[in-house]
Amino acid sequence: MLNMHGLQDRREAKAAKVREAQNLLDPAVTPYTKQVQDKVETLYAEIESLSSQIGQIEKALVLENDLNGPARDLSDREGRSIDESAHRISAAKKAFVKALRFGAERLSPEEASLISADAPSNRSRVQNVATSSSAAGGVLVPTIVMPSVLTKLKAFGGMRTVAKVLATSGGETMQWGTLDDTAAEGELVAEGSATTDDDLSFGSTSIGAWMFSSKTIPVSMQLLQDANADAESVVLDALTERLARGQNRKFTTGSGVGEPQGAVTAAALGITLPAGNTTAVTYDGLVDLYHSLDPAYRMSPSCAFMMNDASFKIVKKMKDGQGRPIWLPSTESGFKSDAGFDTLLGAKLVINQHMADMAANAKPILFGDFSKYLIRDVMDVIILRFTDSAYAKKAQVGFLAWARADGRLIDASNQSIKYLQNSAT
Repeated sequence: MLNMHGLQDRREAKAAKVREAQNLLDPAVTPYTKQVQDKVETLYAEIESLSSQIGQIEKALVLENDLNGPARDLSDREGRSIDESAHRISAAKKAFVKALRFGAERLSPEEASLISADAPSNRSRVQNVATSSSAAGGVLVPTIVMPSVLTKLKAFGGMRTVAKVLATSGGETMQWGTLDDTAAEGELVAEGSATTDDDLSFGSTSIGAWMFSSKTIPVSMQLLQDANADAESVVLDALTERLARGQNRKFTTGSGVGEPQGAVTAAALGITLPAGNTTAVTYDGLVDLYHSLDPAYRMSPSCAFMMNDASFKIVKKMKDGQGRPIWLPSTESGFKSDAGFDTLLGAKLVINQHMADMAANAKPILFGDFSKYLIRDVMDVIILRFTDSAYAKKAQVGFLAWARADGRLIDASNQSIKYLQNSAT
């Protein structure tokens, strides 16, 4: 069991240091001298260390397997008691772990009916997943276990922390309505006069379900067969981390043709930096990017800057006209809540390692309302288990996961997310 007191102590220590830094950076409170600058830089280093510790603890807490939450959700959906729902979840999880340890062929008919892709009751769910036929020998991650898988995916993907995420039971192509009403406004109407027609700008976009593979991962037989080892977490953590990174890359830079449409691909130009900024960004450039976005989008709780860690390092060193850092750390870690995100020019800051590094003509920074980007997950994740000689001679078992997902911008105007572009020379 993780030590919650240790987590709270670190949160309080970080909050105190952030408040101290804020006071030092407030010109109405403290003149910004060299001594103050040195103190702020020391505080920032301490804040960053605490943030890392808090993030690691919070991520471990999120990834802990909690039976009560899924049982309560299942109970609400199906009208069963929480105890009965918990029993069903427990049975499905036991069958799932047994399949991971010993293979689907060792499942009883009752167990196979819960999770086996070969079970008649499940075949219709997995038809046409990868090869226009059912995934023989595969096991389904139980639908009632899927919320923990989606949580794991979020833990390793920058886009999922701010995008709109929709989970569906099937993978059929969906038509999603889009709307842009940012330019519309009401009018003053004289008594007895008719009002003016102003239709909403409706559109639609198709949301599919592209196949993602984890690639095959070897796991030690001894570890799987050890009764004390958490086989479910070992396998799912390894598979979902790979799936999350693969999906996040496409959600960030995908072309939209035969794959998801990435946020960078869908974004509109916000600002191109002047010559001399091929590997740098200016304070004025960030301000121009900020104001290139319609204020209606800037007011959204999901509005954020997005960049990779290398770009973040450059931005962290930037100062305003008075020499004060423009980056401000949050009082929380940024992993679990909106209040926890670090801020830049007053907006949330999201780290996404699949954003481009700063380079000539690169698009290293996004700014926009990421609730206008939709990620669609299909709840049927299939895991295949391999015990052929390539693995057996090393005392290993191979696992391969297939998951379906799509992502694309659902804003009719395509103006809800803007990008900053480095100069060509």
